[in-house]
Amino acid sequence: MLSTRNKRIGTVVGAAIITAVALTGCAGNSSSDSAAAGSGSGTWAKTEGTLVFGATPDQAGSDSNNKPLEDYIAKETGYKVEYYPTSDYTALIAAAVAGKVDLMSSGALQYVMAQNKGAELSAVAATLTSADVTDPGYYSEAIVAKGSSITSLADAKGKTVCFVDPNSTSGFLFGLYQLKQAGLSVDSTGADANGNPTFADFTAYFAGAHDKSEQAVASKQCDLGFAEDSVVTPAVAKGEVTSINKQYVPGGPLSISTTLPDDVKTKLTSVLQGATLDAIKSSGVTLTDGFTKGYFGAQKEADDYYAPVRDLCSSIPAGKCAK
Repeated sequence: MLSTRNKRIGTVVGAAIITAVALTGCAGNSSSDSAAAGSGSGTWAKTEGTLVFGATPDQAGSDSNNKPLEDYIAKETGYKVEYYPTSDYTALIAAAVAGKVDLMSSGALQYVMAQNKGAELSAVAATLTSADVTDPGYYSEAIVAKGSSITSLADAKGKTVCFVDPNSTSGFLFGLYQLKQAGLSVDSTGADANGNPTFADFTAYFAGAHDKSEQAVASKQCDLGFAEDSVVTPAVAKGEVTSINKQYVPGGPLSISTTLPDDVKTKLTSVLQGATLDAIKSSGVTLTDGFTKGYFGAQKEADDYYAPVRDLCSSIPAGKCAK
């Protein structure tokens, strides 16, 4: 496995060329800033002075789990922050496309899909996946039940493969990429009764969540499956599954609406790029267990960091994420 982020991205992107739109801030802001709405032309999702925050609804309690970040953004920008509730990935993408959110925390695929459908968003930072990393990327892991006779992805031909959701970055798109690299056809042959894609070389099963994909593999409901490394690592330690392959995935972006007034974009960009866990803890906002278990800070990134996802969207039609 290649060791640096750029090399790992290079294994997917090749010679992909992307024009980056980087929104960067030059000055920090604190709660002493005026709560007045931004000057200059621009539009807000709901009302002037209120930032609407959308987030990937991976689990119950998404609002509570994101509340400390919302409160930190409000305190540092001086604007009111409202959470926009969504039931699934599709609803979050639809909200972004409809201009109903001013900022969004999501997976890389949801971000690219939203942009491709017309959402006016640009990434300014990416969230870190654990306390001991400085690279926001993580891994899509291919797993089998402990003791399975399947030892390589090529063995998945003719088997049942668990995915997370058709809109999942690591649980679908990068899973298809790994299967394609192993020589399996990932061209969709149609759709099942639920509208999910079907394939000739394997039977796809969509579990609905990363932990459910792991559980379906562990219980042998699926012969092989995909899930993000934060779910796979403890399952491997428990002896439930074995990881047989993994692929680097760009970390989830924090993106902002490009239609906001310029000064608001500058202020919000600066705050998000400085939203380290230590900064949030020291700001005095109330933390929740769900937040501290899942949020480890953010690192400055721009739109071009997500070139690998766009590349796969173009090369794997079954992902249905290309323009």
